[in-house]
Amino acid sequence: MLKISIRNGKTRAPRVDAHVVFAAGAGRKEALVSLPADLRARVAAAAPAELASDGAVFTLPLGEGKGAARLYILGAGKATEITPRKARGLLRSAAKTLNRSGESSAILDFSFALKRMDAAEIREFLLRSLFLADYGFPRYKSADQEKKPLKAIAIEPRGAFAGVASREVEKARVVARVARLVRDLGNTPSNDMLPSDFADRVMKEAKARGVKVTVLDKKAIRKERMGGLLAVNRGSVEEPRVVVLEYRGGKKGDAPVALVGKGVTFDSGGISIKPADKMGDMKWDMMGAATVMGVVLAAADLHLEVNLVAIAALTENLPSGSAYKPGDIVRFRNGKTAEIDNTDAEGRVILADALDYAAEWKPAVILDFATLTGAALVALGLEAAIVFTDHDALAKELVNAGERTDERLWRLPMWEEYRENIRSDWADMKNTGGRWGGSINGAMFLKEFVDPKTPWAHLDIAGTANYDRDYAGYPVGATSFGLGLTLRWLQERQVGTRGSRRGR
Repeated sequence: MLKISIRNGKTRAPRVDAHVVFAAGAGRKEALVSLPADLRARVAAAAPAELASDGAVFTLPLGEGKGAARLYILGAGKATEITPRKARGLLRSAAKTLNRSGESSAILDFSFALKRMDAAEIREFLLRSLFLADYGFPRYKSADQEKKPLKAIAIEPRGAFAGVASREVEKARVVARVARLVRDLGNTPSNDMLPSDFADRVMKEAKARGVKVTVLDKKAIRKERMGGLLAVNRGSVEEPRVVVLEYRGGKKGDAPVALVGKGVTFDSGGISIKPADKMGDMKWDMMGAATVMGVVLAAADLHLEVNLVAIAALTENLPSGSAYKPGDIVRFRNGKTAEIDNTDAEGRVILADALDYAAEWKPAVILDFATLTGAALVALGLEAAIVFTDHDALAKELVNAGERTDERLWRLPMWEEYRENIRSDWADMKNTGGRWGGSINGAMFLKEFVDPKTPWAHLDIAGTANYDRDYAGYPVGATSFGLGLTLRWLQERQVGTRGSRRGR
């Protein structure tokens, strides 16, 4: 991971390879104004007219006596107030440009304001994005190892980084380190990320932080009567796992927040098999589980004053002679039954048991994260995840947190009328509800396994958990979407709880 520091202008710093700035404006004159004052004259004499064009890169040797050997100017378009999405893309573009050019150290200037965020939120977002800007996953490459000469970036404490403090840098580093772990879990191919592999890796990370970890094997899962998880697992020779992390950073006796994650480490669709095209992408069908594990690990690193329990339900979904079949009726931990209409709607089948299991901790609120439906991608594309909840205040809190971390959410309804879509002639419900409203039908199914008195939200992250190309400043592969917004929500909840106590 990049080493990031704050540049101290009062002492003479070692000379670096590159000084990176970003140019924006409707014309050449306006673009020059966005650059540091001491560089404008030299740039004006040498730079092309389209200096600020999106994607433009201009390089200028600075000569002896300067703090950097070369100046890099990256074009950012016309606006000087930009979206967080664009800012993340600019930082990743800068890291890739410097790595391609063989630069090992750099100074970074970033002057733009970001939409939807205040100054502190901008610094937090930019720092975290900068730590992740060079992320890649070259673990399985041999002759063509990813080359990353860039090791260190010193940020200028002006513009967007004015007032930045070392504690903010450290906090961003901690979160980015866990985000890299979450991405690594997702990007690892399924032959090396079996349910047992996932459990072992998370156990190691949890123990290193002093977080309580419990792993249920197949025997223990059977004892817990998790019929949904066991049914989905029947087609695989690999045993299922349930991983439980418990972090107690809050007041003793306070009800915890429960986080539940879907962890299908490979999803072929089972008997209702998926098309072969892009089936390999289904190694990412465990990103919900990776996300909730990551939240607890990051909370421990940040010493958040909250109580958390995270539950990951883990299995493969494969076809075989022993696989569960369309038409089967499954009995879940809470005693309810479901007719299996389609074995490829397996995420809700394993989450049902995990949501019911979460009630054992008597949580104050439950959030679940799942790459649940392709319909989420149809509905919102690549820009946002769906949030479902009957609790208006919770919806508002989560959407607000997502806006301020650029992990955006959009709420869809769970009106009672949708319950008819999953009606079954043979069981309490079906696990699918037809072609229309696919994401809503999945949420309606999960709703059957949560106490209506417990605030609960379901986040369908299928459209944002991974990308098949570099997109919006994210690399190809897993994105760790949901980690930032959940940490933000937890911290704001922590502040709100303190306020309510003071008001008593």
